[in-house]
Amino acid sequence: MWETQYSREPINYRLFFLNFFKRFWALLLAVIIGAALVGGIYCFVYFVLGDGYQYRATTMYYVTYAEDAEGKEFDYYNYFTWQELIKTDEMVAAIQNELADGSSAEEIRKTMTATIDSDYRYLYTRSVDGDQARAIAKEEAVRKVIMSLPDSKREIEGIQIIDKPDFDKLEDISLIFVQRAFIFGGVIGLIAACIVSVFYACTDTSVYLPSTLEKRYKIPALGAPSMKEFEDNCKAFLSGKKKVGFINVDESPAAVKEVFSGKEEEVSLDIRSMKKLANEVGAADLFNIIPGDFEKVEIPNPTLGETDGSGDGRIYASIRECDGLVIVVKAAAHNGKKIERLLEQLSRLEIKPTGFILTCEDEKLIRAYYK
Repeated sequence: MWETQYSREPINYRLFFLNFFKRFWALLLAVIIGAALVGGIYCFVYFVLGDGYQYRATTMYYVTYAEDAEGKEFDYYNYFTWQELIKTDEMVAAIQNELADGSSAEEIRKTMTATIDSDYRYLYTRSVDGDQARAIAKEEAVRKVIMSLPDSKREIEGIQIIDKPDFDKLEDISLIFVQRAFIFGGVIGLIAACIVSVFYACTDTSVYLPSTLEKRYKIPALGAPSMKEFEDNCKAFLSGKKKVGFINVDESPAAVKEVFSGKEEEVSLDIRSMKKLANEVGAADLFNIIPGDFEKVEIPNPTLGETDGSGDGRIYASIRECDGLVIVVKAAAHNGKKIERLLEQLSRLEIKPTGFILTCEDEKLIRAYYK
C-alpha cells in the first residue's frame, strides 16, 4: 500500500544541512549540557569528595651528547626515547630507591615524565602530586637519577641543571584537568547531538517541502501559500471543479459525527482546521487564499480521533460528492504515518486525491532551499 521506508529515502543533503544549521542552538545546548555534566561530576568527585588539587614540579637540564667514532654527536635521544627511558624498570627502581617512601612502580610511571621540546639538548622532567612537598621530593629523586646517567649511558657526556623547582615555581595544574573534563564533556555532548540529529533525520516522517510530497506519494503538490507558484498551481489543478473538499491530515474532531449533526455551536474550533492553519500562516481564511469560484468544503480526517463510526459514512459520502479532493499537510509535524493511513483508506475506497497543500511552512527554509 502506502508504506514508506523513510530511512531508505535518498538523503536530500541540502535540506538536511539547512535543518541541521537551523537547529544549531540544539547543538550548542548539547555541548553546554555535556560540558556541565562531565565537568560537574569531575569537580564533585575530585574536589568535594577527594583532594583534586595537583601540583607539578619541573626541572630543566642541558644535555651534552658524546661523539661517535666519526665525530658526530649521538643525537637520536628524542621525545619518545626519553619518555620510554624514564619508565624502564632500571630507572623506576632507581627513583624508588631515592624516594624510599614506598611509592609503587605504577605510581612513578604515572606521575613522572621526561620530555624534550624543539631542541633535543634541553631535557625537562616533571613530577605530579597532590601535595606540594611530595611533588618536590619526587622531582628531587628524578633529578638525582637523571644526573647519574652520564655514568651509565655512553651516549651522554654530561648533564647540567639549568632550572629546578621550589615552592614558588610549582604549577597548580588542577585547572588543566578541570578544563579537560569540561572540554571532554562538551565533545561528548556534540558527538551525541550529531548522532541523534542524523538518526532523527533518517527516521523523520515530517514534510518540509511540497516537492517531498510529490516524490514520496506520487501525487501532485500545489505548493504552499507563501510560494509564488501556489496560486497558479491551484488554478491549473482545480479549474473546472464545482466542489472541492479539503482534508487536513493533522486535525480531527472529538466526535466526527458532530461535523454533520448540524449543531454548529457544538463543533470544536479544532474541526475548523483549515481556518486554524490559515491563522498560523497569517491569513484570515485559507479558503480566501485559494483562487476559484468552486464550492470549498472542509472535511475532517476520518482516520483520526475516537469515534463509533456512525459519522464515517457521511464523511465518505461528502468526499464522493466532491469532484476534487485536496489533502492539507502541516509542515514539520511528524505526520508521515497519518498521511499514509489516510491515503490507504482513500485507496481502498478508490478515491484519488487531486493534490496536496503544505501549510505552516517555514518560508525562510523554503527560500534558502531554492536560492
